[in-house]
Amino acid sequence: MDEQAEPRWCVVANVAEVTTHGPEASEVQRGLKHFSPGTKLWLVSPFWGYAGDRIEVLGRHRGARGLIRLVVERRHLTNFRVRGVYNARVLRELGSDWLDKDRAERIAEYWNRVSVMQSGVQYQTRRADIAERLAVVSEMTEPRTASRVVASSLQLLSRSDMAVGRVWRDEAEVESVRRLLDLIRGITADQDTDYLGHPDWPRIAEAARATVALLFTPPGSGALLD
Repeated sequence: MDEQAEPRWCVVANVAEVTTHGPEASEVQRGLKHFSPGTKLWLVSPFWGYAGDRIEVLGRHRGARGLIRLVVERRHLTNFRVRGVYNARVLRELGSDWLDKDRAERIAEYWNRVSVMQSGVQYQTRRADIAERLAVVSEMTEPRTASRVVASSLQLLSRSDMAVGRVWRDEAEVESVRRLLDLIRGITADQDTDYLGHPDWPRIAEAARATVALLFTPPGSGALLD
């Protein structure tokens, strides 16, 4: 028998139909080098963290019958969901990390949100980095940490191309980022490094939250495939 009675719960995903590669995201291909578009992949371990950019996966190799384990960029995967694993061969590769269904569902939900947030732009990794930093800015409570995080966020935002389609999806996102930049630069111009103590800080935190909310707003709705 190659099957077992009770499943082990695991997060699975599919390879995106189209993926982009290279420093300017100029190389476009269907699926990935080793996995065809739509290939179902098992995520080997939950311990890559909620925001892990790269994930070890198990799946059927493109053009072959066998299963292989590889590390891939999470942005190339879609339709994260939790499924029971019965196949003994897959279970041997997964080990015993995936034991908690509730935790698996939380991870899948978060990665789906991130996947949607990254879609529709050329520089997906930079967009995700910006969203993560702005989420941190909006919740800052430690003055010394705030100075470092806000300064690095300002530098990252200032380097970002404001053309729609690169990092930002539309003019609403561009305008939101510009408002946030103006507020941060206002404090910087005052040579005031106590960001949390500045009277404009509540406006900055709110502008950061509003920008993050825009970045995570789905461009359209669609059901996940089973």
